Amino acid sequence: MTEITVADDGGDTMRCIQHNDHLFPVFNIQAITGLTSVKIREDDVLILGFPKSGNHWLWELTRQVLQGRVVEDDRVMNELLMESAPEEEYADLPSPRILASNAPLTKLSPEVIQKKPKIITVFRNPKDVTASFYSFALKLPFCKYTGKWENFVKPCVQGRFYHGSWMDHVLSWQKLRDTYPEWPILTVFYEDLKEDPMEQLRRLCSFLGVKRSEEFLKAVVNICSFDKMKDIKSHRAVFRKGEVGDWKNWFTVAQNEWFDQLYQEKMTDCQLQFRCTL
Repeated sequence: MTEITVADDGGDTMRCIQHNDHLFPVFNIQAITGLTSVKIREDDVLILGFPKSGNHWLWELTRQVLQGRVVEDDRVMNELLMESAPEEEYADLPSPRILASNAPLTKLSPEVIQKKPKIITVFRNPKDVTASFYSFALKLPFCKYTGKWENFVKPCVQGRFYHGSWMDHVLSWQKLRDTYPEWPILTVFYEDLKEDPMEQLRRLCSFLGVKRSEEFLKAVVNICSFDKMKDIKSHRAVFRKGEVGDWKNWFTVAQNEWFDQLYQEKMTDCQLQFRCTL
């Protein structure tokens, strides 16, 4: 494991941890080095997604749905983010545990593939991911990043910062589904959650094998709204705007054209369809 700095196109740097041929945020060293040895249970539920894709929101929705009662507290996904929390902090939790990670599946414990627990993966359109990632990096003290947007966008899309390329991440998930069609994996799109959270909660309940009333699901939608979570949670940096289409406030015409060209070149065989507006 090595702590390194990665430069953007203007020379400003971001701190990262290089481990196992992957760049991680500067989180807990013990958690990162122990990531591949985490003991997985068959009844675990894993929330896996690229950073700034709605992972915290989906984790909270899943937690509320599984416990079957609305809880208003200060818990956040980072407590069970496997590259942030050492295994000893969640090893003895009762089942089903709702674990999470932003890392590629290949960087997690081999027991994930061996035991094939239920996985919920969330995707968000890459332009909003990039804009949100930039604002997030500026706020986080461990990044120590102060660069400008115009110098950030290309290296971010190209995968030079922590957790690499969004495009590579998406293609790896498509390959996983093709390789293991029997694996219980639920794919959720951030834009669908924004547009119709009730319908996505019904899908979530069906996937998890639980029955919940419409009244309960409405209460979950309310308690898990972005405005509500910003009020409740002390770790507010993870809840920024939660909008679809905010990328339009960031991408210039030239940057947007550059991105679209790269997307067409690299994602030709991608079967997933993404919406950048609602």
